[in-house]
Formats: sequence, structure tokens, C-alpha cells
Amino acid sequence: MAKEVIFIADDFGMTSEINDAILYAHLSGQLSSAALMMAQPATDDAVEMARAHPSLQIGWHLHLNDSLPATADRWPWGASPARAGFSIGLSPKAGELMRREVARQWQLFQETGLECRFINSHHHLHAHPFVYRALLDVVGPQFQGWIRLGRPRAFRSTALSVLWSALGWTYLERRRRLSAWRSTDTLWGLDRIFHMNAGEVQAAVATLPDGFHEFLFHPRTRSCPDTLCLLQLKSSLPHS
Repeated sequence: MAKEVIFIADDFGMTSEINDAILYAHLSGQLSSAALMMAQPATDDAVEMARAHPSLQIGWHLHLNDSLPATADRWPWGASPARAGFSIGLSPKAGELMRREVARQWQLFQETGLECRFINSHHHLHAHPFVYRALLDVVGPQFQGWIRLGRPRAFRSTALSVLWSALGWTYLERRRRLSAWRSTDTLWGLDRIFHMNAGEVQAAVATLPDGFHEFLFHPRTRSCPDTLCLLQLKSSLPHS
């Protein structure tokens, strides 16, 4: 297959400021896609933006921590993804809450009428085996989009980054083999959360082999590092 590169912003719908930064990075920069969170303070605003700008591809950003639940007042495990993962794996009550949330958030996304191009999650909890099973049950194998399961890659190769990439890939590989859906081959940006650098991204893109590659961004304001990176990339890379 040919080389396919996609630039995605997570957390669409979390706040109005984030929504504004994401739309600005799409209209004025290289951002092609945004992952939409349901039942958040600015979700309705994000949905209206997406409807008004169909060139911005939209996916579903499942959230199970560090957010407002759709079916409860709060998360019993708080903001920590580690606590969420252990609770979901060990507690039947937590597992039941997780399954309710997956079903309700997917229902809310479908009610927007937007096409779901892809699925990922807040703090990547969709890779948790129990969460992934719930996604398969709720969304179904007929889903035509793709899911974030690419091998984590670091912009600078160090002993620690090589180990980190290998461990991440070992964990994700089983999910990929069993996936009913298409998935990305690599994922870039986990080592630069909120601090993406245009020069590093451009250099990485230039050396990528054929395949499906995802670069992850978190625009927070119009002047934050990730937004500025996307603006700089507009002049150095072909528009997606």
C-alpha cells in the first residue's frame, strides 16, 4: 500500500477553547481530523463546528477517566488512567460502568448524525482488553472506519524510547491481530504530548515507509505548541 499520513487532534468537545484551537488548526494548518468526546461541556459546540466544516474528519474519542461520564456523576477512579484500567479489570461494578459508558457514548455519537471515521480513546484506554471487547460488542464488526492501534514511535531514538516502543507494540499487537477493523501502523506524538515540533514531524514523515501512519496532537489554544506546529507544517507538507 502507499504511504498514508494523518494528523489528528484529540479532545474535541472538552472545552470551547480547545474546540476553537482545533478548528483554527484545521482551517489554517495541517490538521485533518478531530476525535470527538461526548457529553462534555463543549460537545454541542464541537458538533456544530463539525457540521459546518465537513472537511474536518471526525472520529469518536471514548473517555473513561479525566472527564465527565455520560451515565454517572463522576468516575469512581478519578482522573488516573492506571486506576481506571485496574478497576475495570478487577471490579465487576467498574466493568459494568465501563460497558454502560461505551454503549451510551456510542449512542450519543450516532445521534449527532456525523460520520465516524475512526475510534480512539482518552489516555488510550480502548487498548485495554475489556474495553476493546466492549467496543467490539457495541460498535460491531461492520464498522467501516479504523481504530488507533499503531506501534508507538518516538521522535528521538534512545535506549528508553526503543524499550518503550517495544513494550507498547507487544501489548498492542494482540489487539491488532484480533481487530475486526483497520488500524494504523504507527502512532507518533506520545513522547511529545502538548509539545509537538514541526521539524521533528517533517523529518519523521520524510522517512516513513508505505503504510498508515498517525500523528497525534493536542491543540489547547491558538498559540500553544501543538497548534503552532500544525500551522508550520501547512507550508512544509502537502495538505491532507
